[in-house]
Amino acid sequence: MINRNPSPSGTFAIICQSLYLANLLLLPGIFFLVLLYYYRQYQQQKAHNEGIEDHAGNNKIRSRNLGIGKIHLIRSIQLSVIAGILLVVIPLVVIYFTSQLQTSIMVGLVYFVTLHAGFVLIGMLNLSRAMAKKLPMF
Repeated sequence: MINRNPSPSGTFAIICQSLYLANLLLLPGIFFLVLLYYYRQYQQQKAHNEGIEDHAGNNKIRSRNLGIGKIHLIRSIQLSVIAGILLVVIPLVVIYFTSQLQTSIMVGLVYFVTLHAGFVLIGMLNLSRAMAKKLPMF
């Protein structure tokens, strides 16, 4: 077996994708706020690095610490926003503006379960790609 030391970038990518899945499966909204907190920390670090880029290339070293982790972070946030809109907002709008409430609730449930399963599968695929230290697929 090959023993590899996990890089900070790979570990952060796994954390981001795990938070995306936890947002879908465990506590929706709370883990999304954690993802936003990580994104804010990344933005602050990026702004801090831009202020000291004159000091012998420090900007290149610090911005590379996250590597593919920052891409997984951004993709996790993007997918969470899309999932929130498609799973919550659109079914509520359809149910609210319909004339046949029972039929729209039934169709909305099938829609929600199908799309939710699709987003979970996408999250599992991206988590496996993060564990393999590859870029996310979606």
